[in-house]
Amino acid sequence: MNTIFSLGYIKPFETFSFGSSSRAYGTPGAGGSFGFADPDAELSFAYVMNKCGFYLWDDPREVALREATYRCIKNMF
Repeated sequence: MNTIFSLGYIKPFETFSFGSSSRAYGTPGAGGSFGFADPDAELSFAYVMNKCGFYLWDDPREVALREATYRCIKNMF
């Protein structure tokens, strides 16, 4: 059976893309928090806020930081 979960973590899927490949894994949290590892980019990422939002994933605050992180990595090489 196909699933987006792997060993208790979520894998990127069609409507929730994160990481640089399908090897990434992580878990969203309440209020917009999100943590994941991206083995291909040798990156771990965690976002924890002090004011809960209303998103289960892709909180705009977290997405902005995640995208900025990948822009920085891309500019390093």
